[in-house]
Amino acid sequence: MVKTLQVSTLDAVSSLFHGGNANVSWVQALDGLNAEQAHTRPPGLPHSVAEVVAHVQFWQAYLLSVLRGEHPPDVAHAAQGWPEPGEWAVLQETFFRDLSALAALAQDEAFMSELDPQDRFRIVPLTSYAGHGLYHLGQVVTVRQLIGAWPPPGGGDSW
Repeated sequence: MVKTLQVSTLDAVSSLFHGGNANVSWVQALDGLNAEQAHTRPPGLPHSVAEVVAHVQFWQAYLLSVLRGEHPPDVAHAAQGWPEPGEWAVLQETFFRDLSALAALAQDEAFMSELDPQDRFRIVPLTSYAGHGLYHLGQVVTVRQLIGAWPPPGGGDSW
């Protein structure tokens, strides 16, 4: 019984990286968005879809580096976590690659049971990061709505 609960917990954390059960997925949220749309910043908002995705990708890469035992430089200011997005196709490819890597780590019971550099089980920073991603996933949907690029071709949040 305990083993089942642990596996279910890992499944739940892993699914959050893709959007969870209560949200559209990252794949849906970015579906059909061309580079021009992705780089469009709606009036009154601070970021485009590409800028939000670049921010999430920055932290995905940072977290993966920490989890590999590397020591990336500390991020002294929030602005450092908002890099220029660059080419949309390359950003998406990198984003989905690292998203999948984090989701896979969240499925690894032995890995998630290990302690991180701050003496927490690794499930703690991974769950926290997944929540961070969901926050920004909502922003992506809002930006797409404001630029008239919602719902995506595969459908949005209407059911």
